[in-house]
Amino acid sequence: MRTKTNIIAYVALVILISCKASFEPIDFGKDACTHCKMTIVDKRYAAEILTGKGRAYKFDDIHCLRQYLKEHNEVDAKAMYFVAPYEGTTTTFLDASKAVFIQNDFFTSPMNGHYAAFSSKETAQRLADSLKQNTLTWDKVE
Repeated sequence: MRTKTNIIAYVALVILISCKASFEPIDFGKDACTHCKMTIVDKRYAAEILTGKGRAYKFDDIHCLRQYLKEHNEVDAKAMYFVAPYEGTTTTFLDASKAVFIQNDFFTSPMNGHYAAFSSKETAQRLADSLKQNTLTWDKVE
């Protein structure tokens, strides 16, 4: 009887440990932006915060995510930030800390943040050069 209880406890522990918070897909056309409450439609500018506790906050614009962070001073060291790749070659969102950004009026984002995220420095640089802009890292996006 004790062995059976130990096995159940072990299995429960393994299940709990394996539960890891991960990106929650955005339901475009249905999910609303946490900051401005607009429906998230444009896949090129969407973003998401995933808190350390696993709660997802979705945004229609990278600028909305940044504004939300400024207005909500709660620091969550375990939070992860995701951004949609502007180039649209994948449905997989990028880790914002590894993405490369460009800000320019060319990018007509929903809340006029004019930021676009790219998966590589090379891809972003080609467009940045043609727009006569500099590329940015996540900590420079406002």
